[in-house]
Amino acid sequence: MAGLVIAGLRLAVAGVFLYAGTLKIWDFTHLRSATPDFTIAIQNFRLLPSPDLALLLAVYLPWLEVTAASALFIRRLALGAATALLGLSAVFLGAVGSAWWRGLDIACGCFGKENAPTDFRFLLLRNTALLAAVAVLFLHEWRRPSPTPPHS
Repeated sequence: MAGLVIAGLRLAVAGVFLYAGTLKIWDFTHLRSATPDFTIAIQNFRLLPSPDLALLLAVYLPWLEVTAASALFIRRLALGAATALLGLSAVFLGAVGSAWWRGLDIACGCFGKENAPTDFRFLLLRNTALLAAVAVLFLHEWRRPSPTPPHS
């Protein structure tokens, strides 16, 4: 039973991060790169000292999400992937909470370009649930015995 729960969490978490990362890389609506839109979304949080850092994050962060989500399914990489996703989830939660606290009117950019008004309660609830799911995966991988190398 526990194995099914972990498998379901792994699929759900990987699906969310693959979907979110892909939408930050490519704008399927306009068939173009989504990096400019994601750069603006990052800048709107007003957490970084320079636009260059926002651009750097906009270029690399989605690829980290996609890579880590994919690596959740590779036994030797699962703990590292869960660690990366745990860190990303915590940072996302903190950034959204900070924006709400400071009264910013932003589109979070979590799932590509978003035009709807920001519902911070929903974002915090969604990010908390995602953080909890990733934490369960992290603890599962942390406690799992490491594979033994084959004897020569």
